[in-house]
Amino acid sequence: MRLGLALGIARREMRGGVAGFRVFLACLVLGVAAIAAVGSARQAIDEGLRREGATILGGDAEITLTYRFAEDAERAWMAERAVAVSEIADFRSMATVGSGTGADRALTQVKAVDDGWPLRGTARLAPDMPLAEALAGNGAAMERVLADRLGLKPGDGFRLGGAEFTLRAILEREPDAAGDGFGFGPRTLVRLAALEGSGLLAPGTLFETKYRLLMPEETDLEAMRQAALAAFPESGLRWRDARRAAPGVARFVERLSAFLVLVGLAGLAVGGVGVAAAVRAYVERKVPTIAVLKTLGAEGRLVLAAYLAQVGALALAGILGGLALGAALVLIAEPFAAPRLPVPAVFAVYPGALAEAALYGALTALAFTLWPLARARAIRPAALFRESAGRARGGWPGWGAALVCLGAAA
Repeated sequence: MRLGLALGIARREMRGGVAGFRVFLACLVLGVAAIAAVGSARQAIDEGLRREGATILGGDAEITLTYRFAEDAERAWMAERAVAVSEIADFRSMATVGSGTGADRALTQVKAVDDGWPLRGTARLAPDMPLAEALAGNGAAMERVLADRLGLKPGDGFRLGGAEFTLRAILEREPDAAGDGFGFGPRTLVRLAALEGSGLLAPGTLFETKYRLLMPEETDLEAMRQAALAAFPESGLRWRDARRAAPGVARFVERLSAFLVLVGLAGLAVGGVGVAAAVRAYVERKVPTIAVLKTLGAEGRLVLAAYLAQVGALALAGILGGLALGAALVLIAEPFAAPRLPVPAVFAVYPGALAEAALYGALTALAFTLWPLARARAIRPAALFRESAGRARGGWPGWGAALVCLGAAA
């Protein structure tokens, strides 16, 4: 079999146009585009988490303690190694407005911060004011959903436990919200010093303390983690750093993208039925042509190679069209999606995601076209005289084709 001759036959056959392959191309383009868009969106979020890890975490590293504050030795260890340290207490409480039976209450996730917070990023308040001014004294900021629930506006008072606070601003953006993970209620922001004597952080209460560390440049975060665990093996501390600032978000994105890729693959597989039907109908229309080639001495391998090259060229066009559409969808969605995402995302063209989509498209095209194409080998020259003789009579198109189809499907 000569490859050049097979390609020449394929080129001549394609001069007739692609009218019979519109379904074939549509199925490939849409399936590949869906997988390419999902993969690109996933990588955009992964890249955003990687680049902005320190901002999401609120520092280069974080040490978390449960139900207690750091002891003097632990504070000294952090101060010796970090450029700056910020102390945060995180707990749940009931925000209360009014008193007696007419009091209005709502669950809130309280973040009590020191003067150094945030080490990375900035908080956005409404009305616009410095954070230090909003939290001065017994000042507080809370998310709008909580303020609306309690009917509060800036200047109104409320209580956390037995402590009185004044709402100074609405918290519109919390720079390290994604790094804090799941909360049981909307956020309320207060100064740590304002909770002294309130009983909210007394021994026996449920709270976490987080120490955000701003490290010198070129710090080996893994070595620092191991040093912290070695220095305080019985302290129960938990270490997190900018390398994996939001592991919960990363896991969620990974699982969601895996599910969406499966949905795209399912759509591609369903479209593969249409692909197979289109190729089978095309082969049926080409029975006289194939019979003439057989009459002139063409081997079955030559016929298979010629039509496989033709379908392969069309599949390549469909895959490239799907990749272009998938990449364009992600870039077009950036202005609308980026401001609404809870985590930063870097929208761009990611070759890895496109290569994965192209591979899935190629395997689907191979799995659903090789079978009907392989049956063309059984068409006999007698098809010129008897229509029924042009079709393969029963049997499979060959173990080789069957194994290739099964391997591509797997």
